[in-house]
Amino acid sequence: MDNRSDRRTFIKGVSAGSIAAMTGMAGCLDEIGGGGGDDFVTIATGGTGGVYYTLGGGMADVWSDELGLDTSVESTGGSVENGRLLAEDTEVALMMENAIHDAIHAEGDFDEEIPLQALHGAYMNPTHVVVQEDLDVETFDDLEGHSVSIGDLGSATEMTASDIFEFYDMDYDDVDAREYSFDETTDAMIDDQLDAGMYSVGLPGPAVDELFTQADVTFVEFPEEDLEAMSEEWDHYEPHEIPADTYDGQDEPAPNPGVLNTVVVHEDMDEEMANDLTTTIYENIDRLADVHQAADDFEEYARESPTEYHPGGESALDDLDL
Repeated sequence: MDNRSDRRTFIKGVSAGSIAAMTGMAGCLDEIGGGGGDDFVTIATGGTGGVYYTLGGGMADVWSDELGLDTSVESTGGSVENGRLLAEDTEVALMMENAIHDAIHAEGDFDEEIPLQALHGAYMNPTHVVVQEDLDVETFDDLEGHSVSIGDLGSATEMTASDIFEFYDMDYDDVDAREYSFDETTDAMIDDQLDAGMYSVGLPGPAVDELFTQADVTFVEFPEEDLEAMSEEWDHYEPHEIPADTYDGQDEPAPNPGVLNTVVVHEDMDEEMANDLTTTIYENIDRLADVHQAADDFEEYARESPTEYHPGGESALDDLDL
């Protein structure tokens, strides 16, 4: 079974509805003088239980305060939906490398190429696979027969889930697959209505943090040789580790496949605007890190985009010596 192709039609229907709703909202803003034009920037993020939403809110505040822009933060299903929104009228998005690859090559969930360009690389997303501690589950293939949240439709978590299932010669029919958002996954696991959940999210993930605080859970193990083989099969994965004590009661580090996040825009964005957005983020990186510590990694990963840089973003990084 091809998990990705089977889910494609449903995801596109959901995303199209979200885009239509957002387009309608933008039209209303234009009518009252609050949206549209060069001074309005919307950033597409993710669900409220993830880092994208928190960090995107901080970025929007920086742009509003420092550049005088009208900004809006859009809560979305995640990277796949964000790519679609950039093809419409959203200005900026956070996306994972696997979704960016598919968007620019018209693969996976994307029928048409979307000309995305990077402002800058951002931070790594570890793949959290969390399971109820009282279950006899150690490795990923032990999840067979259990209820598993594979992530929200339109999210890169679900894209990652599809790849991991494929790697272990499994498909969604081997488990009781649930298409839950981060918050829904956490709530279901706390209520003992779900055996395991997947979260592709930066450290610490708010919904994961809540889960470890309120339930007896642990991480599924990924052997080192599996992580190496996974990174050889897909360029966008690399062996990563969630350090011990990142979450309450987590005594040991948790190796996992990690994926890079990038701040992306449509290639048609004005070069001066792209330069200003990028420069302002890095000039206020300490403020942004106070919103979420993932921003501490922005300088390390600034030049590690999986796609070409927007000329404005690249010139800003040059000027910043990054």
